[in-house]
Amino acid sequence: HVIESYARQLAGGYDTDDMVQEGLIALLRAAARYDAAQGASFSTFARICILNQMRSFLRREQRAAPPAEDLVRTMEEQGDLVDPDTPESILLEKEEYDRCRMQVMAMLSDREWEILQCIMEGASYAQTAQRLQISQKSVDNAMQRIRRKMRAVRSTDYFG
Repeated sequence: HVIESYARQLAGGYDTDDMVQEGLIALLRAAARYDAAQGASFSTFARICILNQMRSFLRREQRAAPPAEDLVRTMEEQGDLVDPDTPESILLEKEEYDRCRMQVMAMLSDREWEILQCIMEGASYAQTAQRLQISQKSVDNAMQRIRRKMRAVRSTDYFG
C-alpha cells in the first residue's frame, strides 16, 4: 500500500497502475541489491529505489517528475516516511519480499523472468536487449506483459 501511495503522489493524473508496477519492480530490485553494510535500513533503501524507479518511468513517458527533495519533504510532512526499523519489521519485510518474489517467478515465463532480472539489476531496455541478443522491442513487449500479469495478480490482492 505504500507503493500505491507513492504512485498516487507522483502520477499527477497519469496511470497510477503503471506506476505501481514500476514500484513493485523497484522493490524486487532493491531486495536483490540491498547491502546492510552500507548503513541504510532496507525500508529506507527500498523507498529511494521505488521513488527513483517511478521518476525514471515518468521521464521515459516524457513527463516531468517533481524534484526528489520536494517529494521527500512532502512525504515527511505527511508522516509517510515514518517507519521505525525494528528487527521484527525488517524480518517481516524480507518474508514479504520472498513471498512476492516466488509469486512473480511462478507467473512469468523463463524469458520474462530473465528480462525482469536484467531490468532489476539496473540494465536499460537497450542493454537488456544486447545482453540477451534480442530486439529492444522484444524487451519492451516482455515488460508490458510482465506489468499486465502483475497488474492482474495485484487486482486479485495476490501481493497482500
